[in-house]
Amino acid sequence: MRGGVRYAPVNFINVVPHEAGHNNLFERRLQMDKYIGFDIDSKKTVACVVQKGKKDRFTTLKTDIEQMKNFLQKQRNQGAKLHLTFEISGEAGYRYDALADVADTITVGNPTKMTWIYRSAKKNDRIDARKQAVLLSIGEVPKVHIPSREVRQWRLTIQHRRKIVNRVTAVKNRTRALLKANGFTRAAHKGSWWKKSNRAWMWWISQDGGITSEQLWRMSLSNMLDELDLLDKQLKRVTMYLDSYLANQPGGELLMSIPGVGPRTAEAVLAYTDEVRRFNRSKQYCAYFGLTPKLDESGSSRRLGHISKQGPSVVRWLIVESAWRAIKKSRALGSFYERVMAGQKSRKKIAVVAVARKLLSIMRAMQMTGELFNEELVCVDGWLERTLR
Repeated sequence: MRGGVRYAPVNFINVVPHEAGHNNLFERRLQMDKYIGFDIDSKKTVACVVQKGKKDRFTTLKTDIEQMKNFLQKQRNQGAKLHLTFEISGEAGYRYDALADVADTITVGNPTKMTWIYRSAKKNDRIDARKQAVLLSIGEVPKVHIPSREVRQWRLTIQHRRKIVNRVTAVKNRTRALLKANGFTRAAHKGSWWKKSNRAWMWWISQDGGITSEQLWRMSLSNMLDELDLLDKQLKRVTMYLDSYLANQPGGELLMSIPGVGPRTAEAVLAYTDEVRRFNRSKQYCAYFGLTPKLDESGSSRRLGHISKQGPSVVRWLIVESAWRAIKKSRALGSFYERVMAGQKSRKKIAVVAVARKLLSIMRAMQMTGELFNEELVCVDGWLERTLR
């Protein structure tokens, strides 16, 4: 009993070796295994060491990689194997790489799923650290896939580009609103507001007549146009890098053979898939990207709700944009869209999400087989299901 919370002993699963003569050696090895849970916050880290036949041990460290390394090295006595776990966070990838040399295995856990497996009436750092260590010892930590550092940097650059695109859109919306508020409801030249001739016109407006106390909006317009120029340069630089990186990825041309799928969608799917064979089924693959419906089932009642929207939102955003293009360029996908929509305009969004999910299933199959997109095969009833099993 510690702090009013009862700590139950850890029940290790007994595994019988094939040869009875190895019982003692197997038992010694099992006793050497140490399961360590780190509960990490910004300032301190609570470590719990769970080991068969010994009391649980707790240590408080500073949240510093060197201190974590020193602690783990001290635990490696008499050949003990160290199995470490901690929860996913923005720094999990860095910590995973830094501690990989001092632990035999590292498992990064998903805390949202962990709550359902191991519940406690009370919550503090020691309880959380022990919870992770206990779940690790019985193989029940909900594991999060940690890609290589190179892939993590690729994902980060994709997210960075998306943020720049969002900022460009926001600046353009503010610029148009400012112009309309001052009587400029139409651009000077036909076509896009943002083609060169219209942007030159906006710049001329921002400088026309100088900036007086009654014309301060022109200074705001000038600043917005400067900001837009800067963002365009940043976007071009990031896009050029991503294009060159995608050109060296074997799956890039493969996925871009699908009608409506461009480089941005292909790179996002490849980066977040990382290793396609870690997904055993198509449903698991689509669920990873949050395109499967929520399920509410009780007795004879079974209700499918909205999509879960779990996983990387940047992929969902891009795959849905590709789905809109694919239904216009692919006869098979267009036919599937019409079938789901069933002639009801109110089902357009439902149908395009269904196409997006089908696109993901096709992409997984193509990555597994290495085959280019084949319109005729997609038209064959049951081909997709047979390929994905």
